[in-house]
Amino acid sequence: MSHTAQDSIFLVMATGIKHGQRPVPLRAFASRALAEEWQGELLDYHISPPDLPFGDDAADWTEYDAQLKAWRASHPAGVAVSDYQQYRVYEVPFGL
Repeated sequence: MSHTAQDSIFLVMATGIKHGQRPVPLRAFASRALAEEWQGELLDYHISPPDLPFGDDAADWTEYDAQLKAWRASHPAGVAVSDYQQYRVYEVPFGL
């Protein structure tokens, strides 16, 4: 049975990609379109991680670590789910 926006919400969840990662509910929306728009922002975030340094230069790796920490802190859903790379939209009906 298909539900409409009036009797459902649309939940965006971070879904695990590593063994042991549990799905994490992130945000609910009144429409699928809004949920999918935010899902797109979450996916876009992972397109531009800091570049891995080449070689053994400790200064390069220290700078990379700082960039990675800042990048994770800027995650649209928060640092706690910044290592998740899959985000799904689930329709949750009311009144069941």
